[in-house]
Amino acid sequence: MSKKLSGRWKAIVIDTSPLLLLLMGLYDTDAIENFRRFSKKYDSEDYDLLFQFVAKRKVIVTPHVLSEVSGFAKMELKNRFPEFIEGNTTILGEIDEEHVSKVHILASPELVKFGFTDTSIILAAKENDALVLTDDFLLWGICKKAGLETKHMTEVLSKKEIFRE
Repeated sequence: MSKKLSGRWKAIVIDTSPLLLLLMGLYDTDAIENFRRFSKKYDSEDYDLLFQFVAKRKVIVTPHVLSEVSGFAKMELKNRFPEFIEGNTTILGEIDEEHVSKVHILASPELVKFGFTDTSIILAAKENDALVLTDDFLLWGICKKAGLETKHMTEVLSKKEIFRE
């Protein structure tokens, strides 16, 4: 991702599934359709559209999201996990990390309904005036209700139909 371009677009706080799709696509686009976590939900075209959507933006992740991504990838990839991490070291280094303290998460009314990861995403988005990118309709709805700019993956991937015509 170009640092020069990232300033022209609103930053994104990215949720677990979109980040996992991005990293899987960078690692091996052929592996996307066989990744059980995606349940035949995404393919290499989806990865391409997601990459285009995030490529010009500052991407922000919380440690909670990174932990979930790592857990899902390790569970699925097993002995290929080290290769997955090594293959994504550069992009992971370019992604900004927003540490949301436990104190702020515990003080947030969202915690009891949505847990640590989603609460960290909401708070990071507020702190950075950033868009939330998720494929979780519950998180998407809460962000919309809270006045946060948010995109569901279906909105990002809706452009897929344009390319098929």
